[in-house]
Amino acid sequence: MGQAAKGREATEQAEPAALVTGPGAVRPPHPERGAALGEHAGNVAGIRDAIDRGHDEPQQGAAKSAHKGCGVIDEGGGDINSEGLHFAGLRVNLNNVHMSSLKMNNVQEESLRDQKKSRRRLQILEIARRIIATKGLRSLKVRDVAEAAGCSVGSVYNEFGDFDGVILTVNRETVQALTVRLRGVPAQDPVRQLYGLAATYLEFFAEHANLLRSLFEHRMEDDRPYPDDILQMVMDAFALMHPPLVRLLPDADDVKIALLSRTLFSAVHGIISLGLEERMVAVPPQMLRQQVDQFVDVHLTGLGIAPVGARSS
Repeated sequence: MGQAAKGREATEQAEPAALVTGPGAVRPPHPERGAALGEHAGNVAGIRDAIDRGHDEPQQGAAKSAHKGCGVIDEGGGDINSEGLHFAGLRVNLNNVHMSSLKMNNVQEESLRDQKKSRRRLQILEIARRIIATKGLRSLKVRDVAEAAGCSVGSVYNEFGDFDGVILTVNRETVQALTVRLRGVPAQDPVRQLYGLAATYLEFFAEHANLLRSLFEHRMEDDRPYPDDILQMVMDAFALMHPPLVRLLPDADDVKIALLSRTLFSAVHGIISLGLEERMVAVPPQMLRQQVDQFVDVHLTGLGIAPVGARSS
């Protein structure tokens, strides 16, 4: 074969490969080269498959990466949402803590206000009690109490409603203290119990004369009725003489016993009150005790009951 023929054959063999593998691959095949193209169809297909696989794999890899990326984004989104929920929950918790703190602060402030109010109330009562005890009820003035307590007159009224409320509170405490003392008298012997009640009343009166007088001297403003609870407390104190009289007079009815106990208590109160009155000729406590005992002797004798002196002799 001549050189020209060899060159032409080499060219014909090279052109199909260039058609398939060349970078451009844009020129249409020559009609005369169809057979050669057909002969290499399988190879071309194989090459295309290989090329397609090469192209497909990166695309699939990219898809997988994109899918994985989406998964990461989804997971990241989930994480962000979880964190958002977490922070939202944390924010709610912080708000709850803040509200609880505010409530606690309010409770503490209210507690402090209540404590301050209670201290001021006790201070007002102590000042009023001291003035009554040392100078008597008539010397008690609301302005003096307010000034001594370091507050306004309005504050005194706010605590007790009015000035009567201050006096009544002091009087309640006085009769409560008196009743406690009287209840402590031994009750084994009814006759000795009556003497003991009279003697204890004298002792309490001598210690707290002005306070006890305030209980009986106080008159409500505008002629308002005296509070029932204090009246009942005084009657309960009188009634402490009721049980020993019932034991000494088992045949007497309840009405008679109630009148006797009240009369006995009132008489003892009158003797002691007048005997301790400083504006008149005061009776020394020891002599006053003898007078009270003598009155009880006479009263019991009139009821047909042997007094202590007669029983011991």
